[in-house]
Amino acid sequence: MSSVDGPTLAVVVDSSRLAAGIVDQNGEVLIRDRVGTPNRDVWRSLEQLVRRVMAAKPGEIPMPTVVGVSSIGPLDLQAGSVTPETMAAWSNFPLRQHLESLTSLPVVLDSAAGAAAEAERWIGEAVGLSSYLTLMLDQTIESACIINGVRLRGAHGNGGSLAHFAVESGGWPCGCGATGCLNMYASIAAIETEINRPLRRATDSIVERTGIMVGRAIASAAAVFDVTTVFISGGVVDTFGDPMLESMRREIGIRSRLESLSGLRVLEPSGLIQPLVAAAAVARLAGPDTPTDTAG
Repeated sequence: MSSVDGPTLAVVVDSSRLAAGIVDQNGEVLIRDRVGTPNRDVWRSLEQLVRRVMAAKPGEIPMPTVVGVSSIGPLDLQAGSVTPETMAAWSNFPLRQHLESLTSLPVVLDSAAGAAAEAERWIGEAVGLSSYLTLMLDQTIESACIINGVRLRGAHGNGGSLAHFAVESGGWPCGCGATGCLNMYASIAAIETEINRPLRRATDSIVERTGIMVGRAIASAAAVFDVTTVFISGGVVDTFGDPMLESMRREIGIRSRLESLSGLRVLEPSGLIQPLVAAAAVARLAGPDTPTDTAG
């Protein structure tokens, strides 16, 4: 864990909302604010939000010493930029640079699932676990992997992503250029586009198919990364519930017969870690190889 003194300014960017807050060293949110994610002028809204949070800080709360940012991806951590799949207004947007200029603080950026993974080993159910994968099924699909205590980041910061795992031969075409990607079968955006109605009105066959596709992705990822614990969460899981999870587990059972995968567990975290706390964990647990901007 990094030696972060004082509170963290936490920032969350996702499809439906922007959030900012101040989080202390124990993971308690001291101040928070949020707005809906606009279709245009996203940075203007986020800038105003951060300014409001900083202005609302009581005098007895120390100034934040670092900014932790969680954003839906894809990301380019070396450049500090984000290209969220469901936010057309941002393409290679230099989020880290903008926040560094706004706050005059060092900024640590990570994906939504990366933030969740860091939070689970800070104050969640992964405390004491050295290897695991987090999978979030929301508007988009976000995932991250930690192996032997080291976060897999890859060349751009998207290491451990399962969104574009091929789970169906000759399946639905994906925006990435491939076909049959998990993203096209298990994200809220893709499912609602296919059924042309809200997620909660999906048919039983769609629910079962979603579980099958997620099971295929998890089984393949577990074999690739050699993990035996997967934390799964998100709006798809909350809406489809046990029928989807049962379908997923059946598929995992069919496709995970390697001896090394005999203990594979897929868990729903029982403790809800707020997104702002996850964003703070990004900064508090940043390793020495994590790209940051240093205020100068």
